[in-house]
Amino acid sequence: MRRTGAYGIENYKLMDTFKEWLKENALYDEDTVIYAIPMDDPERVASCQCRYDVCINKPENQTFAFDQVGCRDLESGKYLVFLISHTAEAVQTAWEMCFPELEKLGYLLDKSRPVIERYKKALVDRHLCELCIPIR
Repeated sequence: MRRTGAYGIENYKLMDTFKEWLKENALYDEDTVIYAIPMDDPERVASCQCRYDVCINKPENQTFAFDQVGCRDLESGKYLVFLISHTAEAVQTAWEMCFPELEKLGYLLDKSRPVIERYKKALVDRHLCELCIPIR
């Protein structure tokens, strides 16, 4: 599912809508991994044009109402993964600190791919999530 507009509270609403859709389609279980992907840098793209995707890996042998969800391929590559608390404050702090930390650790950001927030249900149940930073 995708929404376009300023990042913020509406993204949380989209995530809630997506989780409900997953449950309605029997796709929400212990193995579920939800990816939240801000597609645009709000410093370079007008906030009203920022795209935000929430998705899962496409289950095999399943069809969907494509008026509700779309399909796309995610770019592969290496990521530096930060394990963080699953709170709005911790996620915001991680976003602020991950880029300086990346530099400190000697990695280069791969700007051709988006940063991904990864929500594995098993981690979320323990109040944790991951911030995946694309690196070269």
